[in-house]
Amino acid sequence: MTVIEPHEVVSCLDQDKAAADGQAIVQLMFIDADLMPVGTGRPRFHEVTYPDRSLFNGITALHRGLAHGEDELDLESSLTHLLTVLLARHADAPGAVSPTLRPRALRQVREMLHSRLSSNIKLDDLAAVAGCSKRHLIRSFRQAYGVPPHHYRTLLRLARAKSLLAAGRSVAETAAELGYCDQSQLNRHFRREFGMSAGGYARTVR
Repeated sequence: MTVIEPHEVVSCLDQDKAAADGQAIVQLMFIDADLMPVGTGRPRFHEVTYPDRSLFNGITALHRGLAHGEDELDLESSLTHLLTVLLARHADAPGAVSPTLRPRALRQVREMLHSRLSSNIKLDDLAAVAGCSKRHLIRSFRQAYGVPPHHYRTLLRLARAKSLLAAGRSVAETAAELGYCDQSQLNRHFRREFGMSAGGYARTVR
């Protein structure tokens, strides 16, 4: 994994070119400054490459999710988590930690997740309601409710999906009503949480 500081020139490393016979494909990810920790000074990376397999796998999965059109809130939250891990493991002077949000701000975020269950909410929208950075929101929400906002919204959707499926709705109808791009996306989330597909769950309760 290669980390490029702001204003540095981006180029393929010699070993990457050699491994790809002189033609390397590089996927770049430009980090929003709003995702960086609040504090004095900007985190610094003193190495160019970092042999970190779990981070590499996480970033690969994030690129795959972008290519497959996964939910934006999930993707932004995954990016924020990966950035937090990157800074904790490899950056110097990550900055001071901000205090958690007040309960009222967190309740407003939670109410927005409940009221716009089928909407394609962005992390920017939630952060604007809370009046803080995206990274600060994710950390405070997790501390208050046990899971980050995107996972909380997923659990809300799946609870509603269970009710719809039990009432006789098809998997496709349920996915559409809850804002999933297709039923395969609903099935992926269903398997991740319950170990079975949405269709499999529907057959057990009807």
